[in-house]
Amino acid sequence: MKYDLVGIGNALVDIEVRVDDEFIKQNSLTKGGMTLSCEEDQEKILNTLQGHSTKISSGGSAANTVHGLSVLGGNAYYLGRVANDLYGRHYTEDMQSGGVGFPGPGDGTSGTGTCVVLVTPDSERTMLTHLGVSSALHSNNVDETVIRDAGVVYIEGYLWTGDETHNAALKLAEVARKDKIPVAFTLSDAFVVNSFRDQLIDFIRWNVDILFCNDVEAMAMAETDDIQKAFDVLKGMADTLFVTRGKNGSWACNPSNEKIEVGVFPTKAVDTTGAGDLFAAGTLFGIIKQHSLEESAIIGSYCASEVVSQMGGRMPAHSNADAKSIIEKYKGL
Repeated sequence: MKYDLVGIGNALVDIEVRVDDEFIKQNSLTKGGMTLSCEEDQEKILNTLQGHSTKISSGGSAANTVHGLSVLGGNAYYLGRVANDLYGRHYTEDMQSGGVGFPGPGDGTSGTGTCVVLVTPDSERTMLTHLGVSSALHSNNVDETVIRDAGVVYIEGYLWTGDETHNAALKLAEVARKDKIPVAFTLSDAFVVNSFRDQLIDFIRWNVDILFCNDVEAMAMAETDDIQKAFDVLKGMADTLFVTRGKNGSWACNPSNEKIEVGVFPTKAVDTTGAGDLFAAGTLFGIIKQHSLEESAIIGSYCASEVVSQMGGRMPAHSNADAKSIIEKYKGL
């Protein structure tokens, strides 16, 4: 099968809980960021939240993007590792029921990776991630037959946190470049940028065609607190750049457009988990289906508005999947 999009990343099951801002402060967590954690620390946090309702859902940054593109009607495949445990089987069923190609549970002693997602009243999400078996993703898991003839490949920056996962990302980019398949990449988190900035700059300059980031990540990458300066720096690194700016919409550029600005679709934000992931899903769908840069960003903006309107990082199955009507709706705002 020819896939429109092949993504690679850390396959994680999200455990979402609503908390107040004081809880974030008391536990010395970076609000809005991701912290690598161990299973024991996750359990300590969850034990203090007994009595709070939790939502269990499949997640992972690139996985959310791949799943979202499938909801829009694209053919997608996801490269990630889960264990043959309850979470891993749930994850596999969820991806496959969403029409996403996925290799399924593997062997090994580590369990499926989990991410405790703490959602505050302002809808911001703070994440504690235990990678589990997802950290064992390696270059041998990159199946060249899956990549062949893909429309685009998509790589998440979180893979830079482990040597094996980093090598898997490099392998996917290498295979894609050899077959002249565009490489899309997301910076993922300011933590990733601050920890691996030099490596990321080198990777982007030599491998990336389409770059995604939010304004915080962009400014960290460019080492400036001026978003316009950051945008100018990053657009010199990749042919096509998308910078999401929360309620301020998004900026984008490519060789034919110096800068375009797209606003948000009005919505009541409940949980910002997956906002950037689904923006990438809609945008990549637009690019693959040969929409203009602006139209692609509009589809991305719609997908982001849909995912933040509910708990969880996956685009709701009932969302409008018709690109033409999405674009028309935006023009009518």
